Amino acid sequence: MSYAIIRNQKYKRENLKGIFRHNERINKNYSNDNIDKEKSYLNYSLKSPQYSYEKEFDRIREKYNLKGQIKTVSNIACEYIITSDNEFFNRIGEKETRRFFETAYKFVCEYKNLGEQYIMSAKVHMDEETPHMHLVFCPINKDGKLSAKSILGNQKSLSEWQTRYYEFMHERWNELERGQSAQITKRKHIPTWLFKMADNLDYLYNKLSNVIENINLIGMKKDKAEAMEILSEFVPKARKFSAKVNSYQDYIRELEIKVVNQKYDNKELLEENKELKKEMGDKEFETSMILMNMQNQIKKYEKYIKKVPKDIIEEIERKEREHNYKDKEMER
Repeated sequence: MSYAIIRNQKYKRENLKGIFRHNERINKNYSNDNIDKEKSYLNYSLKSPQYSYEKEFDRIREKYNLKGQIKTVSNIACEYIITSDNEFFNRIGEKETRRFFETAYKFVCEYKNLGEQYIMSAKVHMDEETPHMHLVFCPINKDGKLSAKSILGNQKSLSEWQTRYYEFMHERWNELERGQSAQITKRKHIPTWLFKMADNLDYLYNKLSNVIENINLIGMKKDKAEAMEILSEFVPKARKFSAKVNSYQDYIRELEIKVVNQKYDNKELLEENKELKKEMGDKEFETSMILMNMQNQIKKYEKYIKKVPKDIIEEIERKEREHNYKDKEMER
């Protein structure tokens, strides 16, 4: 199950320098471990800024004679983070992935008649864990005034906007689902069975690692049989676990954005966490961290599963299909 994900963030002038350096890959080194600099050449722009984001805003303000007083606390730029999941992007391929981001770009230009002229930058990152686009723009309303509130609206209008985006993208990629809104996700508890599955998967992962450590999967029959038995349980559970955690993708992405923004202010991680806890509340912060840890757990499993020979994975999938078929027959 894949989701059409679009999230937003508002920025004051003081935030734009760090956002610019991250999005446009100005820095030589990054604290974000997910950035693979060897793949940065794969990144591309659907719209490139002529200058830094601060200067881009000043250029747009002067060119279009923006109305109203702009204060230090004014949100002079907004950003849409647009993505889905690796399974979706791997399935549709490189050309269709580009078309996905071009379609999303078109949606943003047309939504509320925002217009391409107010977009500062649209940068697609292919050098992180999951392809995504950072689309930065000036929130100008129909009266020619700077107003993030007019463009983004309240929580209800944001939810409606996300639905409109989903419908727009779903027309071409009908396998996409609408991501859960952060407002809904925040009210949900993480189900107990998900914690139990996380523990069980770690147990199976460690057990499997021990079995395979000193053998080759095509070698010793006894060890191969044991490895196959563990894999037959591990692979389907890992996929189910991944699908459930990914249903919280909107929420996880929102937290990642907050963490990144804190880092732009060069605060220590401990201080970042304190600020986040204060902003989000202890319960929400704890839930967010659990979900992010689960997502890291999934990445570890996915890397491991990729190393398993294709014929073994196919055998596991065949047995799973047979098992599901028998269950359905018994229900009749």
